Amino acid sequence: RERLEREFDLSLIATAPSVAYVAVLLDGETVRFDNPSEMPDPSRLDHIDEPMLRATLIVPAEYIGTVMDLCQSRRGELERMEYLSPERMELVYRIPLAEVVVDFFDQLK
Repeated sequence: RERLEREFDLSLIATAPSVAYVAVLLDGETVRFDNPSEMPDPSRLDHIDEPMLRATLIVPAEYIGTVMDLCQSRRGELERMEYLSPERMELVYRIPLAEVVVDFFDQLK
């Protein structure tokens, strides 16, 4: 933040990242919202679509369990795992975007 303010002469306001959801109502209408206060009346909801992403992670063998625990604690669903070598594994997860935008990468480090 300080670097951006200094180098580009910007005044920044830090906010929490948000994710847009799509509510599908019983009558078929769709409503896009990114704030819980904008969510339609639950009695009118058919379902809510949540943005998902497919994350491909190349992980050293000694961290496989830790990374899998992190992904699963963030509602991730393992789609595929494959050993690339005895020391590395590729994990492919389907995970909600809302679970990644806040601090997933900080936890992954």
